[in-house]
Amino acid sequence: MAWGQSSVLSEWVLPAVVCAPVTWVCLVWRFREEGRLLGTVRSAAAAAAVVIWTSGMAALASGLLLPHASSVPPAAVGAVAGLGLVPKRKAGESGEHPLMAIVTLGDSLLLNSLALRLRTDRAEWCHAMATGFPDCWDLDAFADRVRAHLMTRVDTPGRTARGRTNLKREICERHRDVRVAAQKWITIETKIEKLCQQQGRERTREEIRQARRAFGEAEHLCTYLLDLAHAHGKRSDDRVLLALRHEVCGSAVGRS
Repeated sequence: MAWGQSSVLSEWVLPAVVCAPVTWVCLVWRFREEGRLLGTVRSAAAAAAVVIWTSGMAALASGLLLPHASSVPPAAVGAVAGLGLVPKRKAGESGEHPLMAIVTLGDSLLLNSLALRLRTDRAEWCHAMATGFPDCWDLDAFADRVRAHLMTRVDTPGRTARGRTNLKREICERHRDVRVAAQKWITIETKIEKLCQQQGRERTREEIRQARRAFGEAEHLCTYLLDLAHAHGKRSDDRVLLALRHEVCGSAVGRS
């Protein structure tokens, strides 16, 4: 009886226990610049599904197949199954071992679902942070603060000099796009306001459409800038950016 329990633990449980942390580390590496695995409940659940499924397949492969290949340690099956989630360097790379094809069965669907969930969470976060400003003056002020915050996060350990240069350039380019769009809205808004005062009338539908379109473009470009903050920042940075947003909105309330 003791031997049977030991056999179950070594052939079924051990591979799953080894596979789980290896799978998690590989997921963190795979999606390191695509999203936050624990950013929302839904993304955490999708990541947990990948870990549980991969661990289960490792246990299944070890319990059913290894009796016919006793020279392979059960723990090695768990480690190899988790490492199977590391993206291959070349898209056309082939020659995968049949055992790997079995233990990673179903991972492709779960990984695609997780990637979609992370992109959705990222887009929703950027949209929530960029929208809700009363005008482009405040949006432009917020973009300035986001740029300054991102610049303080460029020189992080492990990032190459070339990577820092490219990131700085991308931050400046996206910030410039927001400023240009905001200035476009300010020009349109000022022109419309002046005409309405001179002619003593309300805004026409076309004028309202032009102003809303310019404002929407500025918001959209601001989400691109915030996308860098989400990709290269940490969850603790979210509180900093939220505080910057409240600071800008508070200044707007004070002016009004």
